[in-house]
Amino acid sequence: MALSKHIFAGGAVFGTVLLLSAATAPAATDPAEDPAPAPNISADYTIYIGGFMAAEGSIDAALTDEGYFVKSHLGIAGMPARFYNAKWNMTSEGELAQSGLRPSRFAFVSDEKGTVKHREITYDASGLPTPVFDPPEEDLEEVLPFERRNAVDPISALLLPVAAGGNPCDRRIPVFDGKRRYDLQLSYDREDQVTTRNEGYSGNAIVCSVHVNPRTGMRKGKFTTMLQQRDNTQIWLAEIEGEDLYIPVRIQLRTPIGAAVMDVVKLRHDPRDRAVGIDTAMK
Repeated sequence: MALSKHIFAGGAVFGTVLLLSAATAPAATDPAEDPAPAPNISADYTIYIGGFMAAEGSIDAALTDEGYFVKSHLGIAGMPARFYNAKWNMTSEGELAQSGLRPSRFAFVSDEKGTVKHREITYDASGLPTPVFDPPEEDLEEVLPFERRNAVDPISALLLPVAAGGNPCDRRIPVFDGKRRYDLQLSYDREDQVTTRNEGYSGNAIVCSVHVNPRTGMRKGKFTTMLQQRDNTQIWLAEIEGEDLYIPVRIQLRTPIGAAVMDVVKLRHDPRDRAVGIDTAMK
């Protein structure tokens, strides 16, 4: 469905082109069985396309001295939900450092009109990701090991570690979602005062322009061309106090059916020792 593709795009240059189309997710391991630290960053968000609500979701992130665990949910909402039922759940975990992210596991479950698909990506010690699909995927373009190595998953790409006083823009983020390999090129645009929908966040933000550079596995077409337009997407990044970390609070993307805007409508940050337990289940 075309609408789900645009929702996913608005969501993942906010989920890092949150997999760029309605895709699939985790296989061998049940994420509900994995222990996880308590979340200290939680955000609820909405996605509007052409002025109408199209999706809503949430992100819970647990940051510890050992690493990170992120759980994200996205579902069709508003008027489109009357005609199309779909939801996507993702988890990602790994090591978090100022030098960059080192994911160890990514899981993605899609449920579209009752059809459930799973994908899991695991990373070896060299940073090489290996995807597993359930049910198996056919006719996928091969992404060679040298292209996959040290690429992060779409959810890990939401976390932007920086040195104290550093610039979260002006960086290239290599992404591999199990099917596609692409780069997100962030470029500094300006500093801004932003108030998101429902005053979910109000304060300083750094605005980056985002350019999607397809590498392997992305079929050429109008949708891919739209994502490649350098002035098409902007992301507002807010610093998480005490974490040397930035997260998106707004993402704006032009689509053929209208402007897509992801806004954080509720944001909570707790000191790490006050965080409450995180539910790791993929519902």
